[in-house]
Amino acid sequence: MSATDISDVTGIIYTYLMNGCTPDTNWTGLFRPNERVRLRFINASSMTFYDIRIPGLQMDVVQADGNDIDPVRVDEFRIGVAETYDCIVQPKDNKAYTIFAQTEDRTGFARGTLAPQPGMQAAIPPMDPRPVRTMLDMGMPESMSMKGMDMKGMNMVEPPPPIPRR
Repeated sequence: MSATDISDVTGIIYTYLMNGCTPDTNWTGLFRPNERVRLRFINASSMTFYDIRIPGLQMDVVQADGNDIDPVRVDEFRIGVAETYDCIVQPKDNKAYTIFAQTEDRTGFARGTLAPQPGMQAAIPPMDPRPVRTMLDMGMPESMSMKGMDMKGMNMVEPPPPIPRR
């Protein structure tokens, strides 16, 4: 196990979808500048957590798992398996915005676009660095760390490199 093994399912194996579209096919939702747009995020995966952001737009989370909540303004949020969040955004400029959902282990992403007209795209943001977990992060005593173990003769596996974006 490497320190970056966080998920059982990774982008090394799977392609992540947004509304049934791969990152290359780019789902697009249209808006008029200054229009309030309600987006419903549903994590329909079986075991993947996502961090969701729309660079250049703040999101007001107004509903969680079907329950209205006092609005909370965020730049990014994490969504777990089977969770839903409704967010209101209000794009003011006549430009495209990327909806970016990166996996918790940073091996893949789904993306879509909010745009005032079909065919527009915004830049795909870089993924955040891959997180590294220690034994303490997993609730184990530090004495179980790899530092205190004799690892001679063991074949250690390096984590795979991040998937290049197209």
